[in-house]
Amino acid sequence: MGILDKLRPQAKWKHPDPATRLEGIQELEDTDQDVLATLAREDADARVRRAAAARLADAALLAALVRNETDEEVRAAAVERLAALAGGADEGIAHAAIAALAALGRERELAAVARAAGHDARRRAAAERVADPKALGGIARHAAEPGARLLAVERLADAAELQDVVLRGEFADAAVAALDRLPALAAADLAAIGQKARTKAAQKRARALLRAQEAAAPAAAAEPEYREADQQRAAELVGQMEALGTAGDIQAVREAYAAARVAWVELLADAEVRSETVTRFEQLSEAVRQRLAADEAARAETARQAEALAREQADRAAVCAEVEALIGEDLADRLAAARATWEGMPPMPDTWAASLQSRFDEACRAAERRHERRVKARELAERAPALVAEVEVLAAAAEYATVRNQWYALRKQWQAIGREVEVDAELKTRYEAAARALEAREQEVRDARQHQQQENLQRLQALVQELETRAAAESLTLKQAEQILKDVKLAIGTMGPLPSKQDRDDLTVRLQAVRTAVQPRIQEMREAEEWKRWANVQIQEELCAKMEALIPNAEAEPEKAATEMRQLQEKWKQVAAAPRSQAEALWTRFKTAQQQVYEKCKDFFAQQAAERQENLKAKEALCARAEALADSTDWVATAEALKALQAEWKAIGPVTRGHEKAVWERFRAACDRFFSRRHEDLKHRKHEWADNLAKKEALIAEAEKLAESTEWEAAAQRIKALQAEWKKIGPVRRNKSEVVWQRFRAACDTFFERFKNRDQAALAGKVHDREAAVAEIEALVPAADAADAPAPDDLYARVQAARARWLQGPDLPRHVLMPLADRVNAAMLALVARWPEAFTGTELDTEVTRKKMEKLVAKVEALIPAGEARESTANLSPAELLARQWREALAANTMGAGAARQAEEARQRAAEQELRSAQAAWLRLGPVPAELRKPLQERFDRAVRRFQEHRRRHLAKSM
Repeated sequence: MGILDKLRPQAKWKHPDPATRLEGIQELEDTDQDVLATLAREDADARVRRAAAARLADAALLAALVRNETDEEVRAAAVERLAALAGGADEGIAHAAIAALAALGRERELAAVARAAGHDARRRAAAERVADPKALGGIARHAAEPGARLLAVERLADAAELQDVVLRGEFADAAVAALDRLPALAAADLAAIGQKARTKAAQKRARALLRAQEAAAPAAAAEPEYREADQQRAAELVGQMEALGTAGDIQAVREAYAAARVAWVELLADAEVRSETVTRFEQLSEAVRQRLAADEAARAETARQAEALAREQADRAAVCAEVEALIGEDLADRLAAARATWEGMPPMPDTWAASLQSRFDEACRAAERRHERRVKARELAERAPALVAEVEVLAAAAEYATVRNQWYALRKQWQAIGREVEVDAELKTRYEAAARALEAREQEVRDARQHQQQENLQRLQALVQELETRAAAESLTLKQAEQILKDVKLAIGTMGPLPSKQDRDDLTVRLQAVRTAVQPRIQEMREAEEWKRWANVQIQEELCAKMEALIPNAEAEPEKAATEMRQLQEKWKQVAAAPRSQAEALWTRFKTAQQQVYEKCKDFFAQQAAERQENLKAKEALCARAEALADSTDWVATAEALKALQAEWKAIGPVTRGHEKAVWERFRAACDRFFSRRHEDLKHRKHEWADNLAKKEALIAEAEKLAESTEWEAAAQRIKALQAEWKKIGPVRRNKSEVVWQRFRAACDTFFERFKNRDQAALAGKVHDREAAVAEIEALVPAADAADAPAPDDLYARVQAARARWLQGPDLPRHVLMPLADRVNAAMLALVARWPEAFTGTELDTEVTRKKMEKLVAKVEALIPAGEARESTANLSPAELLARQWREALAANTMGAGAARQAEEARQRAAEQELRSAQAAWLRLGPVPAELRKPLQERFDRAVRRFQEHRRRHLAKSM
């Protein structure tokens, strides 16, 4: 290995630390299957092998791991991965995984694959490899794919499991198929299935079988009533079963057969079918069942041939398994013997020679690697005590940095020993204790380094950001630009450690960009500075001449001379920079002239100082007055007083030089203290106003929502509560007060206005709903000019839908409902009269409706006791009526039995319930011409009144 190879970063999955190898496995791509396979077979740490096995996509390799792995969790991970591959998207990998699970005898996982939703062929393949009755029963009950369910039922021979599928199966096809496969059941068992089966189809099939058993007993020969629609449906099912006998797709036949059987069971449960049709269907069904059985037998023969082929491969597979399991001291000898046995076996067919030869070669290579590792580990194991002692010495070292590389080397040696050799428990305990101490110190070093790198990165990022901001400033001076270049150079030279090379490169690029941006500006500013100094020479000479011109007249006009002198001084400050060769001479000339002017204006300056001293005293007095007002709470008056003091301040002239700032800050502090306090008070009041406004707006929102409510009592109580809450809330800003009050009042007024008229609104809404239903029915009546138009194809369905919406409408008072009912009856009658053939035989047929009306009238009349007196009580006086009730009560008491009264009461309640159902059925009747409807309506109403009168008398007797 060259020196560059040693310096090249090592892949994480090759790292000696198992935790790092686990991270490396997570970073590997799905295409790195060779690396994952190597780690799953050979890594010393079970956690690493388990993580690698969880990402393998080779079913054969996973099966080998299950057979050869010693760690239970790794084997479980491999089995779990096989189950996941069996349910995955890749069809080839999925079938290979199913075959591997079958070879390993993992029927529970195969059953789970068969039950899951997904590719049909894959689920059936998994179901074909399951033999356990309970597992087959679970597939039949819960599998999402119909073919897998029916295949499980066909392969299931256990009667108890079949019966469990019938009772608890979630799918009708499997439940019915299982019921058909059960031997003859007793009537009690069929009755239990008819009541408890989870699917309605199984219940119906069980009831049909039970009726068939009962019909087999001698019974009165009665001609069953055959309905034409039922016979037509039976003929359709016979035709479907006949077509299945010649269909090509056997899987489609299997699924369609199950659906047809379920439909046939449901038909027999609800209708009578001619015996010859039943016989024909059963014959065709038996033919299809035999065809499916033949297909299943062919599948079984294919499986048998596959098993025979597997037995042919078994000897060589056993040799492969033996080599895969080789361990121990005599591994080399046993491997040589296995190779000799392999070479001595008969030649293999080309169809499967390549796969077994590849497996054997891979097993041999793996065994050789295990042997090499064991030999190397044995050599290392001899120095295990010395290695542990060295590690303990390293753990006790004061400076970890000096022993860090030695610890890495010793740890790698110990891992090599532990992979193949069982280490003494005491040595292992000593090593682990020392290793924990060293790993803790290693983690401290890593944490400290990472912390330092992050701090350094943050510092440099902040520095670079600052330099970029300074370099981009428009007011950058020459001195500032030169300092930026110095800071950039210092930052590049003192970067220190950083988290990554990318961070260093990014910072370097940004610093170089700052340097590149500043350098041209420095050159421009240097050139501009030179030109500025050269231009200032002439201005300075002019200023010197002007200062010298002030000398003759300074004593006569001192104020003017002093003012101009100060102006010239300010101008000189602006052009003070000049070439060094001329700067000193010009400044001396200007200063000399300035001194002469000052000497001549000295008396003026003394007088000016006295005036400024007086001004200072006046302003200090204003400061005292302002400070006295600073803590006042009379906001308006104090504010006006302070404004007056500020006006006085402006009228006073300048003060003694050096005191301007102090006296001004004193005065301003007093004013600011008052106005700040005033602002805080106003802010506090505004906050209270805002809170009150928010509360009132919340009440308004709730009131506006309640204004449209129809829960009258609850809404009224809540509105009143809101009004009480409104009174408790404080004031709001003046310009908002009236607005929110008007909104709240309008919402309350709206609700109470609606509350006052709530009955009329409810009735209007119900009438509107009913009128909409009436209008929908009337819209179906054809226009007068369309008398010859044919009936629409869906006329009956449309009429029934519109009529259903009319019948489901809200209740109305009789005087409101009857005109609408007459309109409905008229519209329906017009439709029936216009297209009678569309309603013939339906519940809207006038003849059918007339018969129903007669039956209902007879039913209500039958509810009136036969011996009921027809005498009316309308003409009896109250005293006579009371006397009759007393006589009837005394007669009832003499009869005596409480049980008889209870029986009579129960009969009366049942009759009353019958009357209600008859009245409800009467309202649902279709249209009938007025000449037929009127007498029947009168009979019905008369019978209802008689029954109700009898019921009232009965209740009066029982009081």
